[in-house]
Amino acid sequence: MLATLALSLAAAGTAAALPVVAIDPGHGGGDSGAVGVLAPGTITGLEPRFNQQLQPILLEKDVNLDVANRLNAWLVARGFPTLMTRTADNAGGDVPYTGVSADLKARTDLANGRLAEVFVSIHQNSASSPLATGTETYVKVGAPEPTQVLASGIQRTLVACLGLPDRGVKERSFYVLRNTAMPAVLVEGGFLSSATDVALLAQPDFRQKMAEAIGAGVFQYAGLGDPGPICAGGSVPPPPKPKAIALARAGKALTQRAGINPRRGDLWIATVRDDAGRVMASVPVRARLPNGKGVAASSRPDGKVLLAVPRRKGNLVVSVAMPGVKVAARAAVPARTR
Repeated sequence: MLATLALSLAAAGTAAALPVVAIDPGHGGGDSGAVGVLAPGTITGLEPRFNQQLQPILLEKDVNLDVANRLNAWLVARGFPTLMTRTADNAGGDVPYTGVSADLKARTDLANGRLAEVFVSIHQNSASSPLATGTETYVKVGAPEPTQVLASGIQRTLVACLGLPDRGVKERSFYVLRNTAMPAVLVEGGFLSSATDVALLAQPDFRQKMAEAIGAGVFQYAGLGDPGPICAGGSVPPPPKPKAIALARAGKALTQRAGINPRRGDLWIATVRDDAGRVMASVPVRARLPNGKGVAASSRPDGKVLLAVPRRKGNLVVSVAMPGVKVAARAAVPARTR
């Protein structure tokens, strides 16, 4: 009995130390989100949906809620306290959909009011080109280091599990990212406009992989290490270690193309590489400009960070913003020409 009590107390102590995770299934109710067309006879495990031509379709709101429910179950099984911004085909807060503004505000109000410590918004993508494919994760513009670390970890596990092209971590001023009081990310798992991606998103096993990948990213962000087998038995690959940053000033043509007056500033390119010399995507970095201002960014899928640097005599310093990693580079910036 004493042993059982001790185990219960230990489990309770662990759960209390874990962050509260707000899980936000995007869209819902009168807002279907993106729409994908399926091959006839596709079994999705979701409510059957059809367009006016009676073609089977996949609605983003249904995919998002299914992934969110699977993620919630995965996290709860590991002791995480969670909250869902919606649990049914409704707007945020599980109320009938009335409009975008009320929907988004209800989601962020719920997460902020419950003092969530991590916010994950789940979405699927769409594009005008049917060739667009891949996975990407968004943070707010100028997101601080904890948010960048969370996003990079989730993006890495998603790409490893789903096998879709790595579109990297990107910055956007989405409402749910800029109005939440905790580290917040918005995941775009795949493209419903892509015949390849939509066929995968229709599969329950693929949606389970997406949920486990997001969960593994949150698990590692909480400092718990390896979450064990995920993605149908596979293990989370160990993260590659950034080894070096190369700094180079872009040419005049690229600088002008970026909308920078070459007399006042330059476009600089920072390239992050691992110990094998490979470029690294989705690595959070900090840059200190010659004017003393700080900039937070993440490397693109090609491993490059583009920085608009004012011409003011001094140094440009770029460092990796990851716990336990001390990798930096410094370059002299020329003074402005008259």
